[in-house]
Amino acid sequence: MVYWIYIWKSKILLFNKSYQVFFSRKIVNLGFILTKINMLKKTSKIAMIILAAITIFSCKTVQQANLKEIKPFVGIWNDTTNPGSKIVFKSDGSFYNLAKENGVQVVTHSGTFKILSNNMYVLNISDARIDATYDLKGRQYANYYTLGSDQKTMKVSGYVDGRNGGKGLKWASDLVKVNRLD
Repeated sequence: MVYWIYIWKSKILLFNKSYQVFFSRKIVNLGFILTKINMLKKTSKIAMIILAAITIFSCKTVQQANLKEIKPFVGIWNDTTNPGSKIVFKSDGSFYNLAKENGVQVVTHSGTFKILSNNMYVLNISDARIDATYDLKGRQYANYYTLGSDQKTMKVSGYVDGRNGGKGLKWASDLVKVNRLD
């Protein structure tokens, strides 16, 4: 047997196949239930807006903290240990190394950096020269640093693996912050 349900004026009406009212019952608390459902929807929307605001605020706080942490690194650094070499640390957390070859500055490797502690940072090297002597591209290296008291000088050191099983390199450099690339 086929039935149709119809809600009209707070009543549930159940019709049979010949459209005769088969069952009729008053819904006592339909308005109360609908009011509670609407209140729940509004509360959910408000909760989602608050959650979104907290998420955005926390992300911004992490970005600000990271920028404060890397601020002393940001800039152009001349490598006085290797004349003609420079390192550029950018505020977005990226870096690139330059070397002067035949009077032209060439990017030797690049990637991202992150400060791990007050004397250690890590480089994630995403790109390097094809003819590099050391295994750089796709590698992550932890390096050590000591900032000068004026934050215009920095000593850095670390270790890189040799390429294709070659001998690695333990290196150290003295850096001086400059205003522009020459």
